[in-house]
Amino acid sequence: MGVQKKVRKLVKRHKTTCPFELAERLNIEVSFEVLPDGVRGLYHYKLRRRFIVLNKKYPPEQQRFTCAHELGHDQYDRRIGLYFIEHNTLFNPNKYERRANRFAVTLLTYEAEMIEGETIEHFYARNNIPKEIIGKT
Repeated sequence: MGVQKKVRKLVKRHKTTCPFELAERLNIEVSFEVLPDGVRGLYHYKLRRRFIVLNKKYPPEQQRFTCAHELGHDQYDRRIGLYFIEHNTLFNPNKYERRANRFAVTLLTYEAEMIEGETIEHFYARNNIPKEIIGKT
């Protein structure tokens, strides 16, 4: 299912675009931990339980985007060990990361509209989406 359709279905069913509320309603446990530098968060699926761990060293806006990104992994890549793929195979996990980014941007801008003449950088900033995501969806 395409990202737009998946997000629309989730928002319609759960009546929220907040990634933290969606995680709660989907029975995904979200925790805030100190993670290594450069690790914003991670998604883990084990024994039919789902977890999102967010780095508590990052500001709330970044945690919100990261939670939405990890929800994308839950919706599309639940049983895929991206860490394993990246470190133990020759496969490139970038397509999974791009789709998770696309999911996060679509979710977090679901009800937002671009203002005439507005740049994508300003639109993302207005919706608390990190500028480094531009071009990575």
